[in-house]
Amino acid sequence: MNSKTTFAVVDIETTGTDIAADNRTIQFSCCLVSNNKIIKTFVTDINPQREVPNRIVQLTGITNERLKKAKTFDQVAAQLYSLLNNTVFVAHNVNFDFPFLNSEFQRVGYPELQIEAIDTVTLSQILLPTLSSYRLQDLSAYFNIEHDHPHTADSDAMATAKLLLILLRQIQMLPRITLEQIISVNPSLPQDTMQVFLDADEANRKRVHTPKLPDQLRISSGLVLRKHDSVDQTDEAGRQDFRYPKTKKAKQKILPDNLESRLEQNKMMNLIYNNYADPQHHDAKTLLIEAPTGIGKSLGYCLPLSYLVSAKKPAVISTSTTYLQFQLQNQTLPMLNEGLPFKVHSVILKGASHYIDLYKFRNLLFVPDSSSQTAFIKAQILVWLTVTTTGDLDELHLNVDQTPFVWKIQHTGVKWLDPNEPFYDDDFLRYNLQKAESADFVIVNHSYLIKNWQYFKDLPTKPYLLIDETQQFAETAIRNNQERINPLSLITTINKILANINGTHEDNIREIVGEDAILDHAISELDGQLREGKNLVANVIQTFFEMVVKGKRLHRNVEFFERLIPITEMKSVISANQASIKKLRAVHDSLDGLLATLNTQIDHNAGAYTNHDFLSIYSFFENYNEFNHKLRLLLSIIDVDDKSIEQHVTWVTVNNVKDVNSLTLNRGILKTEDYLRDHVYSAFEPVTFTGATIFSSRRSQFIYNLLGISREDSAIKRLKSDFNPKDQARLYLVTGQDDQQFATNSDTYLEKVAANIETIYKNEPRQTLVLFNSLNAIERTYHLLQENGFTATHFVLAQGVHGTASKISKQFIHHEPAILLGANTFWQGVDFPRNLLENLIVAQLPFDTPSDPYNHALYSIERSKGKNPFYSITLPKATLRLRQGMGRLLRTKDDFGTIFILDPRLLSKRYGSTILSNLRNDIPVIQGDIDDCVLDMVKFFESRN
Repeated sequence: MNSKTTFAVVDIETTGTDIAADNRTIQFSCCLVSNNKIIKTFVTDINPQREVPNRIVQLTGITNERLKKAKTFDQVAAQLYSLLNNTVFVAHNVNFDFPFLNSEFQRVGYPELQIEAIDTVTLSQILLPTLSSYRLQDLSAYFNIEHDHPHTADSDAMATAKLLLILLRQIQMLPRITLEQIISVNPSLPQDTMQVFLDADEANRKRVHTPKLPDQLRISSGLVLRKHDSVDQTDEAGRQDFRYPKTKKAKQKILPDNLESRLEQNKMMNLIYNNYADPQHHDAKTLLIEAPTGIGKSLGYCLPLSYLVSAKKPAVISTSTTYLQFQLQNQTLPMLNEGLPFKVHSVILKGASHYIDLYKFRNLLFVPDSSSQTAFIKAQILVWLTVTTTGDLDELHLNVDQTPFVWKIQHTGVKWLDPNEPFYDDDFLRYNLQKAESADFVIVNHSYLIKNWQYFKDLPTKPYLLIDETQQFAETAIRNNQERINPLSLITTINKILANINGTHEDNIREIVGEDAILDHAISELDGQLREGKNLVANVIQTFFEMVVKGKRLHRNVEFFERLIPITEMKSVISANQASIKKLRAVHDSLDGLLATLNTQIDHNAGAYTNHDFLSIYSFFENYNEFNHKLRLLLSIIDVDDKSIEQHVTWVTVNNVKDVNSLTLNRGILKTEDYLRDHVYSAFEPVTFTGATIFSSRRSQFIYNLLGISREDSAIKRLKSDFNPKDQARLYLVTGQDDQQFATNSDTYLEKVAANIETIYKNEPRQTLVLFNSLNAIERTYHLLQENGFTATHFVLAQGVHGTASKISKQFIHHEPAILLGANTFWQGVDFPRNLLENLIVAQLPFDTPSDPYNHALYSIERSKGKNPFYSITLPKATLRLRQGMGRLLRTKDDFGTIFILDPRLLSKRYGSTILSNLRNDIPVIQGDIDDCVLDMVKFFESRN
């Protein structure tokens, strides 16, 4: 393939995706590309001689009436065969279009096309590895390719042809070394797609002179890397000459022309600036600013902080999502820098495992792997290294849990770095930590802040701290202060390390390092310590089981038993295990020292090991890191004093047969607010909290208790939304549940939910999110929809049934229309852009489970204070979650849609009116049975269209 090759870029629309189900083509489009330009286009409808399913008509706009006038496939086959013969077939998902067309040709008596075929999806994934979506319409938007009619063959083929030209240029621009390494890695690509890389490499070899590497790249120990930018230093003296723009007019001069300074945003800016600007005359207060979606919250805090920060006193911004971190670093702050009379510098800091370890990657690059996915990811990373300035693996949007190779190349922390390693100066974690030392803004996530507050406490002056998405911060604090460990899994990990050391296979660690006396001695020492640790853990398991499970009354859950351990009993079991715990702590300390010796010595002798040796060495260290993490978890639960026991809640779970090996220890901090106040907040100036939903009601003490802040020492501002919800949405409270004593997880109720979902969706088949309170209810509802035959003709995704929240979110975005049944994170942590959510159904109100051991302990504390935990904890938390869930629908002024609340408790229970009055919601509310509500919904969407 070269510029003179004729590429036939094809897209087809069909009655369905399954060739075996005798589906047919309904539209064919082709753009011929040669000499780097589109030379011919062709499009035709095709009569499939059968009914086109409704969802295909809705997706493509191609009606049955229109297709009756078109020619059949056998009538156009000769023309299409002639058009495609002697070309290179190209499609966006070639493994669908190419076999489907060949099947159609065979059906009408033609032989299969014997031509090369290449795929623009996988080419895009390798050449553009940081994109979050490879849908044709998203790639078109990224490259500003006109693509007005997705899912019509002519528009799709033209967009794919323009994309192909871009991708071919991208391949030509790849550094020669990178291209050769991609070919050596040999990723498995559809059809003949790999040939594109091979032909580019052949063209390179024919060149007389090797092109010079671009200025922004350099070769380091065999890898082509993007050069690090120099670490910026802030001009402190120059910045002090500029005054903060207090008026709306003054701010407008700083903001870009296309951004208007908004009244509520202006209030937020001044509130933040005035709180901190004059510490000599008034002390700063803790700020709580509820800033509804759409008012420009990020700019609302970044602008005033820009006039307050310095390199010695930065602002730490903590968020809950990777997307918001990216938006701040790459959109908000660069936009501000264009208008500010000075420059602000920023850096994103994450935990070590988020960054690539270049040394590990280089050593494993050419080591074969049984997974075909690994070679593909290696190819992506080779291209990514030529563009990334951060080394943050999150940029690749990989599902790390399902990508074992990524575990092997994750950074383990700067303490393991050796200055003599080849990539020491290129190390991304070191570079980002260096940038943080002089940054004005340090952007982190909530989890990083809670785990690494000590890093900020050690700074010479207290930084500012702004916590965005406050509603998720407290939840993150609770999660981060909960530990869970199955001790048997620790023993299993020890066995894996012992197999690494003593296995009969040739790549065991003893064989690899055997000629080095220091290493051989360290390995023998390690072996002995691990065996001792294994016996000690077994003793601890047995003692815990005997004292807190055997003969005790356990609470039965669906899949396991659990029991809250009383404080006095926990003290007794810790006391009984004291000798084993002390020895375990000694084993842990000893092993850490041995591993440091091993790491240093192996680095010094790196030249003696093959790439295959390094694979075994990294597997060993990977297993050790897993062991170290689990042992730390176990010690954090059992190596505790009486005071710590009193501050925590501890519970055990065992399987249904009460097997000792299934014993799992769980622990959570009882008063998260004390931890936040005494540790996290103490490292900073008084904190500013912001988010779209912070308060459950005006008078509730809930959020102050949850965050561990004083109401008296706080300033509060609830900003107004500039959305127009009266025109953008409708809220339906569905009536018709006769029995007010029913349970929302009963079979009867879930049957009603399934029926209502079908009714709503059949009348308006739009992107629909259904929110539940448990994965169990989701699974049962999905099976009811399945039994009714609904899932056979409609695309339904169910969390827990079809995968994790992250996995099904991506599938939901890529299938329109679709239904997603979700719980947990879908109430607050997932945003769907543009028109990818138009209907929200609340199947169950988001109440916490009272029987959960952690909640049970919290509620006991509330009762001891003479309070009703339902009204002091459960109800305000559910109100906040419901507000957050409803907030999924309207994210911009252009969004619109409907909300159905099916749970009748909102109308039948006294607390329902309390929730409704605190929703702070101007969406028109309509109450009625499902048929009346659906009728109004149809009218609403008609008015929007």
